[in-house]
Amino acid sequence: MLSNQSPFATLIGNHLRVGAVLHKHCDFTTPPKDKFLVVASLEPRLLVLLINSQINQFYVQQGLDHLHVPVPEAEHNFLTHDSYTNCVEAHTAFDCSQIRQEVIDNYANVFKGWLTDECLEAVYHAVKGNNIIRRGYQKEIIAAIESQLPHLHTAF
Repeated sequence: MLSNQSPFATLIGNHLRVGAVLHKHCDFTTPPKDKFLVVASLEPRLLVLLINSQINQFYVQQGLDHLHVPVPEAEHNFLTHDSYTNCVEAHTAFDCSQIRQEVIDNYANVFKGWLTDECLEAVYHAVKGNNIIRRGYQKEIIAAIESQLPHLHTAF
């Protein structure tokens, strides 16, 4: 398959995979602000999970704090403090091809790195055990992480 992109652009665009962490402005948060996002699925749509610096008290009061996966600063050099991936809900706020182009055009500001395999596996288990998340989103995320971390296919 021929591509009109440079090899460098293709390489940079390939950084957009499950477990990638992006930094984007999010109009869907209250208030709207710049956030770290984990790519949870790319097909059939881009699904992202928010990374927060702390677990919102609402989730603690609802007994949903176990659906927030720790993301230690020591293992993720893009963070300035320990944080949490919110696995309660996934968001579809961005178009995959647009995000891929933003990663290519503005790599240093948009692409921040990847979750460690251990964190991504913890996200997998949190999403798999989540009975609140939209069922279709849950299946997409589980399948996407299984394809990224093949050893999960044999996990019980």
